[in-house]
Amino acid sequence: MRFAVAVALLPAALVAAPIHYQPVRVQDSGSIDRFASNTAAPANAWLNYYGGHVISNVNVVPVMWGGNVPSAVATGMGSYYTAITDSAYFDWLAEYDTNILDWAGHQGTNQQIRRGTASATLTISPSNSATTVTNDQIIAELQGQIASGHLPRPDANTLYMVHFPAGTKITMPDGNGGTAASCTQFCAYHNTTTATGSIPEFYYGVIPNVTSDGCELGCGPIGGGFNNTTSVASHELIEAVTDAEVGLATNNAPPLAWYDPQGQDGEIGDICNGAQGTVTSHGQSWTVQQEWSNSHNACITEADSTDFAVLITPGNRAIAAGQSATYTVTAKKIAGAPGTITLKADGMAAGLSGTFATSQLSAGQSTTLTVSAATSATNGDNYFTIHGTAGSTQRTAKAEANISGGQAGGGGGGGNCPPGTTDIGGVCVPTGCSSTGGGAPWLGAFAVGAFLLWRRRSQA
Repeated sequence: MRFAVAVALLPAALVAAPIHYQPVRVQDSGSIDRFASNTAAPANAWLNYYGGHVISNVNVVPVMWGGNVPSAVATGMGSYYTAITDSAYFDWLAEYDTNILDWAGHQGTNQQIRRGTASATLTISPSNSATTVTNDQIIAELQGQIASGHLPRPDANTLYMVHFPAGTKITMPDGNGGTAASCTQFCAYHNTTTATGSIPEFYYGVIPNVTSDGCELGCGPIGGGFNNTTSVASHELIEAVTDAEVGLATNNAPPLAWYDPQGQDGEIGDICNGAQGTVTSHGQSWTVQQEWSNSHNACITEADSTDFAVLITPGNRAIAAGQSATYTVTAKKIAGAPGTITLKADGMAAGLSGTFATSQLSAGQSTTLTVSAATSATNGDNYFTIHGTAGSTQRTAKAEANISGGQAGGGGGGGNCPPGTTDIGGVCVPTGCSSTGGGAPWLGAFAVGAFLLWRRRSQA
């Protein structure tokens, strides 16, 4: 369910920009869930592009918070970041390039995600030596270290990945009036700062010690130790690359980039939180977390040796019942030579039908998809699916048609609202409310939408 319209109409000050963190995994029974390789992704997971920046060629700056970071982390993470940013783990992220129209039909940031690099590991002497450190204090410390020249000045590709000693707890507001803490509520997070003084906006990841302190139980694979750190770091690394400015976003619009607004899915790593994999690069095998691929419709670590993606843009069109709208469908080469790709609109919602201008493409080509809405189509947001097939390989693409003037739904979201209400950006609002008369019901509905979006993303 989306809340973009409702939140966009609220004053910006009412919607706090959340910190996006990776939660500790706890089973329903209360026992710690040791991560496995077969963790299932949530049903109907899908990343929409909302128009924000990605990181094109990430340059990771590994930062050790003082001299007491566990030795395996302090000595090994530099090699890890160098290897993982120069690996097949990054190659398939081309399906999240932003040289497309965003969800609302506006031009994206025209970026391409490619392999990256890592700088030499830097150990700072933080002015704050407390064993409990807040996110605000981390930002202030990083800004101070940059200003003093101990850390390199950031550019659009810089990502500081900050690692902490054992016994250091990181805290932040939990979005519900309380405090979230490392090892208890979260494993790690990534965030974005605003520009201040001479220091520009920059991206950073916070990686608490997850080799002990209890974090080894709920953050990373069985076996713990260094592999926990590489797994947790990969989650935050790829999320930062595909959704760089999430820390500044207040609704489903720029600066948010690739994000799934459904349920608790969130970013590319959240969908696959707990699914482990390995990547071989620079002569070594590294533990990573799998990441969500829209094209594969699954959590993966690498593309196939011959692979492609199918993209639909924009992600959403408004269609009146009895009318039609067009989308652009593009076949993108990911690896090898995919050959001819045959398109099928075989996942249309009830009342929708799709026709391609041409049903066969080569990688790099585009065509037009015309989606028609019958009078029986359900009002509101209706996801639909198309498939591209080349040989035995099938890839998926999804988009939405926002239907008006069709049939009322039966409740349960996705544009299906109870009788007497109407869908406004995914919020069921009583029919007849307006911005002049009856303003209170509108404000209540918008406030609910804003709260739910904030709560969902603060917990993701």
